Amino acid sequence: MTPLYFLLGRLLPRFRTVEEWAVIYRQLVEARPIGAKTKANRHGALAHVLSYLGSRVVSAVRPHEVAAMVQDIASTHPQTAKRVLHEAADLFNECINYGWIDRNPAAGVKPPPCRVQRKRLTLGNWQDLKAHAEEHMPPWVSNMMVLALVTGQRRSDLVKMQFDDVWDDHLHIEQAKTGTRLALPLNLKLDAIGVSLKQAIEQCKSTGVQSAYMLHKHNGDRLADASLSARFEEARKAVIPSSDGIPASLHECRSLSERLYRAQGLNTMVLLGHKHQAMTDIYNDDRGLTKGTWKTLLLT
Repeated sequence: MTPLYFLLGRLLPRFRTVEEWAVIYRQLVEARPIGAKTKANRHGALAHVLSYLGSRVVSAVRPHEVAAMVQDIASTHPQTAKRVLHEAADLFNECINYGWIDRNPAAGVKPPPCRVQRKRLTLGNWQDLKAHAEEHMPPWVSNMMVLALVTGQRRSDLVKMQFDDVWDDHLHIEQAKTGTRLALPLNLKLDAIGVSLKQAIEQCKSTGVQSAYMLHKHNGDRLADASLSARFEEARKAVIPSSDGIPASLHECRSLSERLYRAQGLNTMVLLGHKHQAMTDIYNDDRGLTKGTWKTLLLT
């Protein structure tokens, strides 16, 4: 039996709107094997598309309308505009696959230019942040700083790390964003700060609070993702002078970790859980921190 949404697309072209197609499209996105965070981001981008084009008849949407939407969003949030364009293109591609339309009005629209502005962290920045956290903030904040740098993991993975995740001399991590499973050896050591993963975990135990989580509240409960970012921002404002561009976020510990471990000769693509080296190389870009410095050729 032919599904109703096929019939609606073929028999009622005057009444089918982008909003009506989005009801089906949301189900397609939910069925995909992607992480919950990615799905939430996709739904957020879709909401932008619907705010501009939701009432339009899906077969009547033209490329200039999609371009106007992208340009309007890009005037204040260029990165968001890129994600919205990607979502619009996928939405209309699926619409073609299901027989509602014959062409994709977003296919030829160029993404807006996006200049990367977020500042990278230096090792000196990190050391200043950790020192401030040790003196002025709850113990878990300095533990977070160390754990983030030694493991190179995202905020969403730091908050859910538990002591029971350690077995066979490895810390086991199933990344929340991608589902990638990592087993990091406890003797993994970041030479730049002289701390091993085992030492970082032991420090998390030394708060005097009974908790299943490595990073925990004063009562042992799990911390919220936003709490990690908020405390990092609080420390950053206290010790790093403001400058042009977007200030570094907690996520920049991941880039710093990659750069420091790569200098040690570690396979950072595995550490970060990436499928492609090109993604890891983006984290390795220090965005001008070492501009003008001499690179020495070492003879072997």
